[in-house]
Amino acid sequence: MRIGISARGLSVPVGGTRRVLDQILHRFPAMAGPGNVIAYQLPDSTVIPGVTPVWVRAPHPVWWEWLSLPRAIRAHPPDVLLAPKTLLPPGLPAGLKTLSLVYDLLYFRVGGTYVHEYQWPDIIYNRIFYRASCRRATLIVCVSEHTRNDLLAVCPDLSPRKIHVLPLGVDLPETEAVSSERVADIRARHGLTKPYIFYAGSLSPRKNMVRGVRAWARIADRFPHDLVVTAGKSWRDRAVEREVDRFGLRDRFRRLGVVPETDMPALYAGADVFFFPSLYEGFGLPVLEAMACGCPVVASNATSIPEAAGKAALLVDPLDERALADALHRMITDNTMADEYRRAGRERAAQHPWDRTVRGLFELMEGMAKE
Repeated sequence: MRIGISARGLSVPVGGTRRVLDQILHRFPAMAGPGNVIAYQLPDSTVIPGVTPVWVRAPHPVWWEWLSLPRAIRAHPPDVLLAPKTLLPPGLPAGLKTLSLVYDLLYFRVGGTYVHEYQWPDIIYNRIFYRASCRRATLIVCVSEHTRNDLLAVCPDLSPRKIHVLPLGVDLPETEAVSSERVADIRARHGLTKPYIFYAGSLSPRKNMVRGVRAWARIADRFPHDLVVTAGKSWRDRAVEREVDRFGLRDRFRRLGVVPETDMPALYAGADVFFFPSLYEGFGLPVLEAMACGCPVVASNATSIPEAAGKAALLVDPLDERALADALHRMITDNTMADEYRRAGRERAAQHPWDRTVRGLFELMEGMAKE
């Protein structure tokens, strides 16, 4: 079986979609055999060992998706095509079996009203073509039951039988990656001299860090902690910065920007709490990543996050700033509770290895190829 993968996402340095694509491309060659994995990717993007790259040039993402990618697939045809970013272009070879991954339905008003996070050209483009792409797919994989329900709300004509749910995964870090020595080194590298509450992700509106900052401000005078966020530049993130300044917390707000993946386990492990008050997630992968690294989690009880967290995180209403503040206070002050969440979190993370997710995708594609 020759597997083709639409891999334009290799040009994106960080994010959940890039992480999923990396896991697929690094693990599929061992499952499919030498020479049987093709990645259709932009020139100069990362070449994964064991994967055959097919360079696809285009002046714009829409051109890439609609013209260049179908042409490349016709020239180098696979038996099955995987689209890790949902959209499948028209013009693919007749009879080609396709599998599309759906992370969330943020371009549509389901599960919340977060469309304002995106620019209108992106919203219009996805609303016009998203449904048709899902109809074209032979099978669809959603990363959570919540996303599956949202997809059926947006595309009620889809057969539920063509939709499968495969939760995302996480691998427990090597002991050395979260050792006290490694944590101390990474903290020094990023200038983290104080205890800290940690958040990983963007500061776009649905991540709810405006309320997150307000919740932290309620308790900030009781603790020495900084609020540390990764948060590179994101759409409409100035509201969070304004709240930091409004509460006089600028010297206790650390924005690290894009952080090397190799630093992340130690940043999670070094935090007293991982804070994730998001309003809408397709899955909520940072919650599992924090758990894998032994960091107790305070998170939102909204959308798919309870599916990721199970009972291994302290979940609260993300619209209730007092509840968010109280949860942070409890996790910082109650060492027994924090240790219990650390233990439960590691157990939860161990139940969701990446190999299970990727093997599930492979088996679905293998089944399609045999039909």
